[in-house]
Amino acid sequence: MGISIGSVGRVEPLEALERVRRVEYRLQDGQKNSEIHSFSEHLHASVAPSDELIAANVEVKAHERAHMAALGAYAAGPINYNYITLPDGSKYAVGGSIKVDLTPVPGDPEATIRKARAIINAAGAVSSPSPADMRVAAQAYQMEMQAQRELEASREKDEGEADGSARSLKGGVLV
Repeated sequence: MGISIGSVGRVEPLEALERVRRVEYRLQDGQKNSEIHSFSEHLHASVAPSDELIAANVEVKAHERAHMAALGAYAAGPINYNYITLPDGSKYAVGGSIKVDLTPVPGDPEATIRKARAIINAAGAVSSPSPADMRVAAQAYQMEMQAQRELEASREKDEGEADGSARSLKGGVLV
């Protein structure tokens, strides 16, 4: 089962570009193609990344790299970024995620516990975990608790078998 762990994207730059597109569309209704083309070129030439967009790009990438470093082998794939592309072709990350394998290790509750704890640590490896990060941590915690129950049941079974084999018969009496 794969689930994503990652940051919540920033949408303000997307809303700004949508406003630009609406202005272009309104102009298309009442303007000639040459006027629209020249306005569009001017508009695209003047669109530059805001400080907020640049900061979001840095923050999102740092956030996802922190998750990836803590996940290690438990990452079920590479970092996936959500980008905003400006008219000049430059891309800025405004969100991201990493798929995480939240399946128990078959037949090995101790390995499942180690895996769950690594995933929980990865979810909390950032300064401000997102709601998605917290959901992943909660699911990993549930996986850990289930593995703990399986481990305890296995130990109780082993202890019961050990007690049974320690008993012996002496003179026809069970000791």
